[in-house]
Amino acid sequence: MTKEDSACHEDTVHVMTNKRTWTGVLFVMLWALVETAGMPAVPVYGQEEEKTHLRDFSPLPEEPEEFDDREVKAYYDWRNDLFFREFDMNGDGVVNYMTARRTYKVWLDEFGTPVVVTVGAPLFYWLDRNGNGEFETGKGEMWSDPDEDGITGNERTYDTSHLEEQPSRIPQWSAPVP
Repeated sequence: MTKEDSACHEDTVHVMTNKRTWTGVLFVMLWALVETAGMPAVPVYGQEEEKTHLRDFSPLPEEPEEFDDREVKAYYDWRNDLFFREFDMNGDGVVNYMTARRTYKVWLDEFGTPVVVTVGAPLFYWLDRNGNGEFETGKGEMWSDPDEDGITGNERTYDTSHLEEQPSRIPQWSAPVP
């Protein structure tokens, strides 16, 4: 082996050592990040995992169960084909939380009352955050859950305030004066 070959070989070994060192450093940093987040990298058989749910980061409360005392009103809206539930979450007599589910099947029973079968989780949520007794979509009080998977933290605010305003470029019609 010549002197030049050994110098070249040493450079290659040095580069490989540096690459291995950086890989090891990245591995240690990743392991430390996983450990500080509280998520074990290797699950242990028989040991129950403690899971951090995205639900903890959602501003929305869990929807009360069916026949809960906080439910003020439940109704089917045939125009939207949605089933709405209104709740008084604070117990002060004011509706401050509402959900809407898509319906799967609707029929009338022998008394003429609609029987509604819905999708498992709501599509829309409303929460009166400022406590004024109204659901204002322009103030972040309406959410959409396109996955319909319950409150998991992936809900997004749904703003329809632009639909509630009068269009500005279209002239308003007024009745002729005789």
